[in-house]
Amino acid sequence: MAAIGSIRKHGVLLLVIIGLALLAFILGDLSNVTRTFSNKNTVAKINGKKLDMVYSKQYEENTALMKLLQNKSSFEDNETYQIHEMTWQQLLQDQTMDAQLEKLGMSYNNQMIEDFKENMNASLSTNQPNQFIAQFANALAQMYGPENAMGIISNIESYANEDGAKEIYNAYQALVRFAISAEKSQKYFALTQNSINFSDNMAKKLGQDNTMVLASLVTVNPELSAFQNIKADVSESQMKDFYKTHKSEIFNVKENLRDLNVAIFQINPTTADLKEIEDSVNADFTRLQQMSLLEFANHKGIGFVDSTYYKESDITIPELDSLIFKTPVGSFIAPFAYENVKWYYGKVFGVAHRPDSVLVATIELPFKTAQYKEAPYSKKEARLLADSLRQVITSGQSSIFALQPNYLYGREKGDTTFWIPERGTIPELYNNLLNTPNGGIYVYKAPNGYIVFQALTRTTPIEKRQFVLYDRDITASEATVRNLRTQASQFAAAVTNNEELVSKAQKEGIQVVNGERVNSMAANIAQLPSCRDIVSWSFGDDVKKDDISDVFNINRMFFAVASVAKIREQGIQKYKDVKDEIKTILEHQTKVEKVAEQLNNDLKSGNIQSVASKYGVSVADSIILSFAGDYYMNRGVEGKAIGQIFNLPVNKPTAISGNNFAYVVNIIENRPAQGNDNIALQKNYLQNAVLGRERNESTLMNYLTSKMKVLDNRGRFYQK
Repeated sequence: MAAIGSIRKHGVLLLVIIGLALLAFILGDLSNVTRTFSNKNTVAKINGKKLDMVYSKQYEENTALMKLLQNKSSFEDNETYQIHEMTWQQLLQDQTMDAQLEKLGMSYNNQMIEDFKENMNASLSTNQPNQFIAQFANALAQMYGPENAMGIISNIESYANEDGAKEIYNAYQALVRFAISAEKSQKYFALTQNSINFSDNMAKKLGQDNTMVLASLVTVNPELSAFQNIKADVSESQMKDFYKTHKSEIFNVKENLRDLNVAIFQINPTTADLKEIEDSVNADFTRLQQMSLLEFANHKGIGFVDSTYYKESDITIPELDSLIFKTPVGSFIAPFAYENVKWYYGKVFGVAHRPDSVLVATIELPFKTAQYKEAPYSKKEARLLADSLRQVITSGQSSIFALQPNYLYGREKGDTTFWIPERGTIPELYNNLLNTPNGGIYVYKAPNGYIVFQALTRTTPIEKRQFVLYDRDITASEATVRNLRTQASQFAAAVTNNEELVSKAQKEGIQVVNGERVNSMAANIAQLPSCRDIVSWSFGDDVKKDDISDVFNINRMFFAVASVAKIREQGIQKYKDVKDEIKTILEHQTKVEKVAEQLNNDLKSGNIQSVASKYGVSVADSIILSFAGDYYMNRGVEGKAIGQIFNLPVNKPTAISGNNFAYVVNIIENRPAQGNDNIALQKNYLQNAVLGRERNESTLMNYLTSKMKVLDNRGRFYQK
């Protein structure tokens, strides 16, 4: 693996071994974030502070970090959306936490951040490294080796403006933010926990109220088939009362949302398309059998024949490993369709037993180029020095290890000896190293320097093969695509509102995907991928409820026609807009109550076990429920039901209703609260209940962020 302790200092070998790997970090999105002067042209604002450039920078850094940690060069639309959301939540929480810490007399200045980074990096040398930098180091080690990873981190600041290496620096900056955010939260919640005081009266009240019961419990789902005939009607007045009571709680929308219906026209190859593709592949395979490999490569417009050697484990397509390694050299790979996605065909033309990697010692001699002006040599000086070193080492006047300390240029000594694998190394370089005997010297001219290699040893040779492999995608023809577009266009022209789109699609057997509460940054609609264009359209300034979209071509996977079923604007929703939702909620709750009535009728002629058996559910025996306990402590029993359970008599099985489930309960024993003059236990219980669990910290953070004045216009600027 390449020595890359410092990209600036190791530029020669980096280009040779890993080439342009870092350039795979390609970023997109938010191309318009610099527009200013109005909220309409503002991407993000929190408490009056415009954060367009901050958001863009942090998104770029987070993307680089995710690519490094996941070893990816690009992301799917849904993954990009997740990075956007992660960036936004982190930005919002950081702004919230900074404001809260400032009130407590704490803030993080630049020097504190630099000290934090220094301590975090230094922790890698301890038995308990910072978890963030450790994860970063592990990702680098997998790509470049452990020693190189440490070299990168120790020289990380030198990459800030280094072309080809800045993505690693961006990834580092992202993890620093994550680490500092974690420390801020830890300090804040430690301070808040220690600053909260629970009065003696409150603790005593808890002790008095915290009664418990020992009970048998059956939880019954009202949607069981046994209850399908139970009808639950609700009145208009009930729905209005529910709205008045819960509008701020349930129907307060935190962001603009859309309900969408999308008619799908899948772009699949027809039978005629499949026949044409197969005939074309067979015709090309016949040409391959009749031509030389180079002639066929020229026929395909490639112009060269891949000379790479592959070992069997390099082959990732199951059918191919046996076709390539279990047939004689010179055999043709007959056409075969793989998972209805591609056709493959080719030829095996070479075999050799080759080491999979070579251990080398190196001396790098960088020369000046337009991009590397600080190099110590001119090109001529580097070439003459390389020849001189080769002669000195070959003649035995000195060893490469004795000479290396004179040519480190800031590198570590351990960066000069390493294994070079065949896979991923320039073939010319690797072949020349194989032809160099152990102890022999080979000088390689790289784009920005000369490298003196001494081959030390190599792995045991294994069988490797050379082959050419050609493929053909199994896709719809242009004629099929045009026909489907015409169908989609005719469909779009024939409908004028959401209801017509759904009904017409149903009549014609066209699939419709329903997406509820789609936000402006979404990449998918329900399980439908790559729908960013549809979402952007639905949030257009002129788009209204019942509007019908033009035809979208989604990555040549399908055509789509969308309709806006509902527009949910930020704020408390109007009664008429949520009436159907209220009806559904109340009908379900009413059904739960009627199911409980039916269960009580069953209990008149049976017991809790017979009721459970009748409906195919189990009995939870001898469980303890706490009146002051939470949902988790109380085995998932809803609060509405807990309130009723503690009013039930002992040994009288009774069915009660929660909001979502019905419960059959038999109280075995009441356990009164144990009074205690020492109220420390009750205070400790209160402390844990309020702030002692992660979900409670999350609840507090959500509350604090909800109080921030937020403008989120990212959906206007986010493109695919």
